Amino acid sequence: MPDAHMHKLHVGRLVRSFREAPLTLTTLAGLVPPELDADIRLVDGSVEPVPLDAEADLVGISVITGCANPAYAIADHYRKRGIPVVLGGVHVTILPEEARPHADALVIGLAERTWPELLRDAAAGRLKDRYREDRFDDALVSGRPLPRRDLQRRGAYMMPNTVYATRGCKRACDFCATPPAIPAFIRRPVPDVIADIRSLRGRYLCFNDVSLIDDVDYAKELFTAMIPLRKRWGGLTTVEVANHPELLDLMRRSGCAYLLLGFESVNPNNMKTLHKGFNKTAAYRRVVDALHAHGIAVQGCFVFGLDEDDASVFADTVEQVMAMRVDIPRYSLYTPYPGTPLFSRLLAENRILSFNWDDYDTMHAVIQPARMSVQELYDGFRWAYRETFRLRRIARRVAGLELTCLVNAVGNLAYRIFVRRLYNDPRFATPYSVARPGAWTGSGSSLCAPAAP
Repeated sequence: MPDAHMHKLHVGRLVRSFREAPLTLTTLAGLVPPELDADIRLVDGSVEPVPLDAEADLVGISVITGCANPAYAIADHYRKRGIPVVLGGVHVTILPEEARPHADALVIGLAERTWPELLRDAAAGRLKDRYREDRFDDALVSGRPLPRRDLQRRGAYMMPNTVYATRGCKRACDFCATPPAIPAFIRRPVPDVIADIRSLRGRYLCFNDVSLIDDVDYAKELFTAMIPLRKRWGGLTTVEVANHPELLDLMRRSGCAYLLLGFESVNPNNMKTLHKGFNKTAAYRRVVDALHAHGIAVQGCFVFGLDEDDASVFADTVEQVMAMRVDIPRYSLYTPYPGTPLFSRLLAENRILSFNWDDYDTMHAVIQPARMSVQELYDGFRWAYRETFRLRRIARRVAGLELTCLVNAVGNLAYRIFVRRLYNDPRFATPYSVARPGAWTGSGSSLCAPAAP
């Protein structure tokens, strides 16, 4: 897994990610057929160097869009050494033809069934060039082995215990790559989730589900089963969580310490374009108050560069964040990931400024905004981060809310460090990388920018 440039803390030669431990590699390791007696090594490039001189019979690389270029370079390196390479992940699922020249085999879609099949084929010398999951149902994730967390360095992550209960999402937000990659909402059996949680060391864990409460009845069953475990946990959900008082009470009793919510915008006119009409901006304060009343901290996500945004959006958003007392705000830039409705629309409107996947980290301005310049968008994004994470503003936002876990303290510290990166790291010196003239043909990042709008 290449470096995804997550927020990290450097202590001498040691690197510690401020994020939760990724589940992809440990899940794949757990799926390795026992009869192969494989020697498995997991490498997360975000917290350790990728060992380019390592000896291996097979290398697998999980690819997200923002690290596609280094993933392809790593793959090419190993293949030149005669080591077969398998590529998978969201980006490969959406753009398999782009990935194909860099791999001996591709895994398209979820890998619970296809990864063991691929490994058995590789061991028998009959590796196929493509493995695709076409059946998206609850059985796909039922009764699977537990992730091999023993192969992962716990100290590399602020939150080493990551669990999932569901895959996919019932929503279809225009900027989200989840529906194109996982076209169904899949539930893991509650006893399987509980067994996974029981296997964890320590009290704290987080769910990496895209939307943990999309099936309210399932969520109630899960949280009820978690109550005796006496864990503290966090996860992602929608603002609709506040519409279910019984669910909120179960979340509190099961140990919920924080939730990450996609508020997206303080301007209600943006919600139609986003396909998030269920987000009612006038109710945001009520949502935050309801969670705080249950002792749940709020991490709130806001997107800049939406079509109704002008240069006033940055100050307006910071003001609303302060008024609502969002414990850990997160800002991102409207990014058209391939495969999404947003990508198709902005491509047709000739508003995508860079097809260099290095820029696709939600921290670079890769589109022409509708109501401001690119530089105004980028400068406003950085200004909002700097203003929000001034010490006096942090103190005002978290005042009165008991810090029941370390997430608030660590999160605000991480973003203060990130603000320094935004203003000092050469990677963030310009809104997006300098691109060669070109036009999108679907072949990927070897081409860069279309004609200027």
